[in-house]
Amino acid sequence: MAPLSLLSTILLATASFSQGRQVFHVPSTIQNGASIAQFEYSSQLDAPKLSTVNGSVFDWWYFDVVSADPDNLATAVVILYTTSHDAFPFLDPFDGALPAQIVVTFPNGTLVSTQLLADSATIIAEDDYSSGEWDGTGIKWSGQSLGYTVTIDSPIAGVKGSITFQPAAPAHLPCAPVQAGETLEVAPHIGWSNAIPDSEASVNLVINGTSLAFEGIGYHDKNWSDEPFFAHVASWYWGHAHVGPYSLVWFDFLDLTGKEFVSAYVAQDGKIVTATCAADSISVRPTGPGNGSMYPPVVSIPNPAGYHISLDLGLEKGRMEADVHILGNLVELGDSPVYGRFIANVSARIVSPSGVNGAEFQGMALCEQFKLTN
Repeated sequence: MAPLSLLSTILLATASFSQGRQVFHVPSTIQNGASIAQFEYSSQLDAPKLSTVNGSVFDWWYFDVVSADPDNLATAVVILYTTSHDAFPFLDPFDGALPAQIVVTFPNGTLVSTQLLADSATIIAEDDYSSGEWDGTGIKWSGQSLGYTVTIDSPIAGVKGSITFQPAAPAHLPCAPVQAGETLEVAPHIGWSNAIPDSEASVNLVINGTSLAFEGIGYHDKNWSDEPFFAHVASWYWGHAHVGPYSLVWFDFLDLTGKEFVSAYVAQDGKIVTATCAADSISVRPTGPGNGSMYPPVVSIPNPAGYHISLDLGLEKGRMEADVHILGNLVELGDSPVYGRFIANVSARIVSPSGVNGAEFQGMALCEQFKLTN
């Protein structure tokens, strides 16, 4: 990990500063030389975390909304990347450093997926919020304490409209609430920050002349690394859900040696109950018939029917036991078996320290998995 002073010195070459506000300009071409990643939090949660974008690194800003109505399923996902295709080879082939994705599903099951390439990008970081624009794609976002708005006006993609996020739970880091000195690594060389773990969200888009408007559960985070994605990832399970009064985010990751890394987050009525990466804090395991429930997952097995999540809430509250039931498979990273993104419903209950089952809550989730080994 680079000392923060060194990272700041390098970032000064690519950013302008004004009273704590930083403006980062990212060119569309891959840069030469080493790139240093920030893996310790000091400030500006949602800012770029790489000193430059060479051919071996990735950094992205991810936004999604899943419908809160299980009888009217829809999703919207927007991802803005700074990466090369070599470093993150799961997108459609592209040249340069600034791909962007828009992926939506309509209630009738129609999937529309578009990948664009920006001419340049500008990211503005102020406090722990960010705004950004991928020039030439028609996609930009604006963030502040009251929430985020993603705006799209892309004739090339045939998409126009906006997505708004009003936070319902506090931001967090992989192993703790947001506080200086904490690690940003969810696993070695994999950075993660979660600016919006849960939100009330509204989608108002027109896609190729067809309206898509719904209310749902919104989410925004970012991942980054100073090495290619496949250099450290064997598999991962990630997802977020809103269940009753609870906001839930999970991460369960295997590196290439088979070592497991986890991150668990639960907020109740907008207050953090747990935010930790302790080894015994959470277990996420695939469920369902056949070998789709095999763990660890490998490329050759089918996707699971769902996941069982067991999550430690502490000595006073006990555990959360949650079952995630996949309702639809939203595959758009090259339509590859190594990746799946899923819309799901969730049943969760709290089990007291004495083993007494509490009330069961229902909710909705969006989750994903990578499986990169045979």
